[in-house]
Amino acid sequence: MMFACGAAAGLTHAQSSVTLYGVVDEGFQYTNNQGGKTSYAMSQGGLGSSKWGLTGNEDLGGGLRVFFKLENGFNPSNGALGNNGALFGRTAYIGIGSDRYGQIRFGKQYDLLFDSLVLMSAAGKFAGGLGAHVGDVDNIWGDFNLNNAVKYLSPTLRGLQFGAAYAFGNTAGSMGRNQVVNFSLTYANGPFGAAAAYLKVNNPGTAVWNASASPVEDQAYTNPLTTPIYRGYASASSLQIAGGAVKYQLAASNFGIVYTNVQFHDAVVTSTTPLGGNAHFNTLEGNYTYNVTPELLLGAAYSYTWAQDARYGQLNLGSTYLLSKRTLFYVSGVWQHASGTNSVGTAAMAANNNITASSTPNQVVVRLGIRHSF
Repeated sequence: MMFACGAAAGLTHAQSSVTLYGVVDEGFQYTNNQGGKTSYAMSQGGLGSSKWGLTGNEDLGGGLRVFFKLENGFNPSNGALGNNGALFGRTAYIGIGSDRYGQIRFGKQYDLLFDSLVLMSAAGKFAGGLGAHVGDVDNIWGDFNLNNAVKYLSPTLRGLQFGAAYAFGNTAGSMGRNQVVNFSLTYANGPFGAAAAYLKVNNPGTAVWNASASPVEDQAYTNPLTTPIYRGYASASSLQIAGGAVKYQLAASNFGIVYTNVQFHDAVVTSTTPLGGNAHFNTLEGNYTYNVTPELLLGAAYSYTWAQDARYGQLNLGSTYLLSKRTLFYVSGVWQHASGTNSVGTAAMAANNNITASSTPNQVVVRLGIRHSF
């Protein structure tokens, strides 16, 4: 839905518009093992969270424009707000820019690693949240976003675009505390695309995971994370993620490769982070999609993650079917296998993204859903 209005008096060149948009995504989910039990449940947000938002812009003349975006997440199963109850917990920013000089945005927004890599991954192509790498440890699925952020996107020149972002920690007396530094470089030329991105977060527990307090060594700590895959590193002093991806379109086939490296630095030992120290997660993913018809898409992917003392293999299969330009049915399935020792020093168990961990090294999840955009 779009609303348009003319300029204010004396600014006859200006035009502005506001658009209301949204997505409702709801379905049914089967999990073979959640904490030792089989689960049959309603499940929202299979291909992406349900949301609604407002976006708008004003033409200032001379190619310059001001724009904004406010986006809310919600759960259609019970009507509850998403994103810890924030009204616009997904996105809330204002920006200014032009085709010649690029654009700059101010406010809450997703990081450049998510922006540049998600659409080249299985998660963005066909699998949704079940296609995220183990626990979304590299944030390609965007489980966290950035507060107090300034983001710059350059003009696209011969398919190449540069991005840079900085999120203020807003901590008096310590500019570096909770700050985020972020860069990306993307390229698109015909059937070929490539992207690389880097993200560094200081004190990720409070900066992006919404911990109530910073960890103190050898003290009790209310851990903001639930996944055993990396919750043991929530007390790290910094989180560093680097990643790259390529894709190639050949007729009805689309091929993709994604690699990410995640590093936790100087985690302190607390009541919920018993190991401490440094840790790394490397993930390599290969994905493939095929358009059987313009309406029917099939997809498959395999990713392998080698962590500090654990290994995770993940197979994704899925399909989407367009009923119209705005409505589709989908099915998404994942099998994950874990081995070794996890982040809290116990035997590694399979734990798909936003799914309670299995009581065994294996976990299977299948989701059937419908998604409508307006």
